[in-house]
Amino acid sequence: MRLFLAALAVLLLAAPAARAEDTLNPPHWQSEGVFGSYDKAALQRGFLVYQTVCAACHSMNELHYRDLTDLGLSTAQAAAIASTVKLSTGPATLDDIFKAPAVNASAFGGALPPDMSTLVAARPGGTRYVYNLLTSYQNAPADVTLLPSHYYNTAYPGLQIAMPPPLKDNAVTYADGTKATTAQEAADAAAFLTWAANPDLDDSKEIGLRAVLFLVFLTIIAIATKRKIWRESL
Repeated sequence: MRLFLAALAVLLLAAPAARAEDTLNPPHWQSEGVFGSYDKAALQRGFLVYQTVCAACHSMNELHYRDLTDLGLSTAQAAAIASTVKLSTGPATLDDIFKAPAVNASAFGGALPPDMSTLVAARPGGTRYVYNLLTSYQNAPADVTLLPSHYYNTAYPGLQIAMPPPLKDNAVTYADGTKATTAQEAADAAAFLTWAANPDLDDSKEIGLRAVLFLVFLTIIAIATKRKIWRESL
C-alpha cells in the first residue's frame, strides 16, 4: 500500500490538473446543474482520499484501472499506478478491477463495508449525502446511549453508525496545493464517488446539449419555412 500511495502521489503531481477552486463556501460541486461537468482536479484529489483512507475497507468493483484516464491521467500513468498493485496473478494491469480489500465481516459486527462504486446513485442526494455523512460526526448528546462500537452521526439514518470517523485534517497531501481539511477531503471524496457512479455524465450532457441545439435549429427552420409558404400563398 505504501508503494502504491507513493507512486500515486508522484503521478498526480505530474498529471495535468485543472485549476483548484473553492468548493466549500458554500459546499458545491462542478458536476451539479444542467450544464455541470466534472472537475478533474477534484476527481484526482478524491481518488487520493479514496486510496489513502477508504480503500482499506471499501471496494470499488465497478471500476478498472483503465478508468483512471478519465481523471486526467495518461494511459502510461494509469498503467504505472496499476503496476504497483499486487494481485494473486501478479501486478495489476489496466484491465483489472480495482483491488478489493481483504476485510473480515466479524470486525464489522458481521456486516461488510459496502462497495462504493454506486454508493452515490443508491442514496437520495447522493453527492451531498456522502459529504454530510463524512462531516457530521459529533459527540453523542447526554440522553443518547450509543450501541457498542457505534458513533454518533447526525447525517446517518438512526444517528448511529458503525464506521468510525474516517477523515481528519491533513490525512492526505494534495498535489495541487489545496489545503487538506476534513471538509475538503469529504468534498473531494464525494466528487470522486459521484464520478464512479456515473462516469459518463460529461458525455451525456454534451449529447443532450447538442440534441437541444439541433431541435432549436429545426424549430427555427420550420418557422421560417412556414412563414415563407404562407407569404407565397397570399
